[in-house]
Amino acid sequence: MNKIGVIFIFLACIPCSMGCKLIKIEISDKRNQNPQIVRPGNNIEVTSTGLTRISGTDFFPSGFRILENDKLIYIDPLALSDTDRADYIIITHQHLDHFSIKDIKKLLKPETIIICPESVADKLQRYDYMIKAVKPGDLIDLDDNLTVEVIAAYNLHNALLWFKAHPKSKQNAGYVLNINSIRIYHTGDSDYVPEMESITDINLILVPIGGDNLTMNADDAARLVNHIKPEFAVPMHYETGESNGLERFRMLVNKNTSLLLLQ
Repeated sequence: MNKIGVIFIFLACIPCSMGCKLIKIEISDKRNQNPQIVRPGNNIEVTSTGLTRISGTDFFPSGFRILENDKLIYIDPLALSDTDRADYIIITHQHLDHFSIKDIKKLLKPETIIICPESVADKLQRYDYMIKAVKPGDLIDLDDNLTVEVIAAYNLHNALLWFKAHPKSKQNAGYVLNINSIRIYHTGDSDYVPEMESITDINLILVPIGGDNLTMNADDAARLVNHIKPEFAVPMHYETGESNGLERFRMLVNKNTSLLLLQ
């Protein structure tokens, strides 16, 4: 198991007030200053929030910025370079590489809505934020051209002894964003689970490949992509120094899906 995997399994078991002191999350000096853009539909731009250094290891996180005309959405913002104010902030679960209160504060304006699982909402209770707590199976209409489907995200296998890093009981979330009929699926930290079998008509999938029984590995991620058959696929949640997983994912993904490696 790699270093990042061990850190986050450990942090899942301890309060954030302690865990936040044990690791250092910062902008990587290798971060691309001109973010690459994925355009899954007219007037929709998707970029990564950027390469992040976690306890000295460069890591491509699960943070993304989605701009549709003048509407701005962030998913799991982490170690942000930009601080444009968000209309919506979407959080998949409470682990520190996904749920950063410091970065959420940078993005807030009075009307910002935070969409998150109950476990995250509980941690935000002391703040005067607009919060929509969700659970897998929910369908939310946020405005005239944005709906969000909440998809289960969890581990099937133990990561350490009897411990699952993302147990089903936590009701962590992945999300399908339907923006003007363009469908973007962010899986969250999850294995390839049965709830994913019925997901269809995806234009862009954001899928983890890091493995270590924390998320899908390259093989399972490619299997999910090939089942869903999106137009575009972006791998996420992996150490950039581990090139074997990226190459294997690239080799296994069906050629009808355009594979995009963001930095």
